[in-house]
Amino acid sequence: MKKTKVISLLAVSALSVALLAACGNNSNSNSSSDNKTSQSSKAEVFAGATAGTNSFADLQKGFAKNGAWLNATKGDMDASGKTLTVEGLFLGDNVVARKLAIYNQDSNRKVTERYTLTVDKIEVKSPGFYISNGTVKGNVDVFAAGFHGQSGQGVEGQATIDGNLTFASQDLLDAYNKLPEAQKVKVTGTTSVVKGDVVSFEAGAITAGAHGNVTYTFKGNGADTETGATTGTTDASVLTKALGKNGAWLVAAKGDVDASGKDITVDGIFLNEAGAVQRTIALATTNEAHQLTKTFTLTVDRLIVNSPATDFEGGNVKGDVYVGKDASLQSRGMKDASGEVSVSTITGNLYFATQEQLDAYKALPVANQFKVTGETAVKAAN
Repeated sequence: MKKTKVISLLAVSALSVALLAACGNNSNSNSSSDNKTSQSSKAEVFAGATAGTNSFADLQKGFAKNGAWLNATKGDMDASGKTLTVEGLFLGDNVVARKLAIYNQDSNRKVTERYTLTVDKIEVKSPGFYISNGTVKGNVDVFAAGFHGQSGQGVEGQATIDGNLTFASQDLLDAYNKLPEAQKVKVTGTTSVVKGDVVSFEAGAITAGAHGNVTYTFKGNGADTETGATTGTTDASVLTKALGKNGAWLVAAKGDVDASGKDITVDGIFLNEAGAVQRTIALATTNEAHQLTKTFTLTVDRLIVNSPATDFEGGNVKGDVYVGKDASLQSRGMKDASGEVSVSTITGNLYFATQEQLDAYKALPVANQFKVTGETAVKAAN
């Protein structure tokens, strides 16, 4: 296991993969119904930008640091000679993202119209920015990781830059070039590197505002890094602190952990090194090929999971596991050296706070579910 650190330029391709996994190519929207955030009460800031706007001033406010992760146009927009600046760190669909939606769709999410936004240029200083379905007529300068395009089904066409596309470093361009063709934008001009200041971010604990704007509780792993929880521990008190709100996104054991008769709570929202919301509990060791070599058991009275996107990277739990209403839980489905998937076991019961969560869990691939000796049902922890 490695410690969380500032995202490096060498990791930008991982960010792109995480972003694209959340975005998808056929689940597009420029309406607030598809946006995971609520409409702002500060009308002077957003003025309907997440639902679609005809005003460039409103679009710019939507992409400011206090804006929204998703901003849309209601039709063609002519802002010739103007610069659209995209700034700030935002979450959309549980991953770092900013979406520019330049299209319309029907009730089946099929694209019915693709619009054109005319500008002098767009300066992209937010990680995870993507152009969805329409055309930017002007240049796009990228200073942050995760830039890509999104083209849905429906009216013929794709996300397009009718101008030049530049990246502030070779690493940013290399990461973009590794994307599948379907996840790139069509560029009528040149694609090149024009060196500039690259915007980066740190993994750590966060809160997310109504429109996805991210505020750090702290950056990095927190104080528990020094006690060994992110590199591996057998101390139940160390593991407990590391899984709390002031802990780390990745918490590891290097042997069995005995917290018999005690509750351990997984709390907080964390960003991992790739810019996705994630909480990983690694009750295992792996080799250089990322194959499981040993698995360990955490013994508890109850493991209460309140963090979204929590997963097990090998290992087992002896005790009952409760998943809170804003959380999710799955097994990573790790393989050993023989190629067999090691199934994580819960020797006890697995409970979800809502039926919707339970249904979503049961829809996961078998490799991402746990072997449960007791019942899997709906039941709140308190």
